[in-house]
Amino acid sequence: MRKELEEIITEYEDLRQSFRTFSSQGDSNKDTLLEFQHRFLDIKADLREWHTKMVSASEIRSEKAATAIKMRIAISMMKGEFKFGEDEQPMYDKLPSLSSAEKFAGATKEYKEFLNQRAFYKESFVNITDLREDINGIVTLIRDKHNR
Repeated sequence: MRKELEEIITEYEDLRQSFRTFSSQGDSNKDTLLEFQHRFLDIKADLREWHTKMVSASEIRSEKAATAIKMRIAISMMKGEFKFGEDEQPMYDKLPSLSSAEKFAGATKEYKEFLNQRAFYKESFVNITDLREDINGIVTLIRDKHNR
C-alpha cells in the first residue's frame, strides 16, 4: 500500500523528534537503537516510490520539453490556430512571424503553467533526495552509537 507523501514526512518528523529526545537522555540501549534504525529505513523505503515518481515527472518537464511546447504554441500562433484561454487576449493584431510568435508563446498561460509544474517537480525531487540523505545520516549516526 502506497503512503501519501505528507504522511511519510510527518512520520519522519515524529520519528526524528523521538530519536532526538532519546539521544538527549544519553540512553544507548542497543535494542532501541536498532528499532530506530529499522523505522528510519522503512521511511526511506516508503520514499523510494515518491523519489522515482518525482524523477520521472521532472524528466518529462525537461528543458527540451519546454522548448517543444513553446514552439508548438508559436507555430499554432503563426498559423492563427492557437486558442487563448478565457482570461487571455492575443498579444498581436496580425499573425506573427515565427520569431515573434516564439516570444509571445513564452507569455501564454499554457507555457507558464508548464514552467510552474516543472519548477514544482524539480523542487519536490530535490526535497525528497535531501530527506533520503538526511535519513542516511541518521542511520549512520545510529550505527555509530550502536557500535560503541
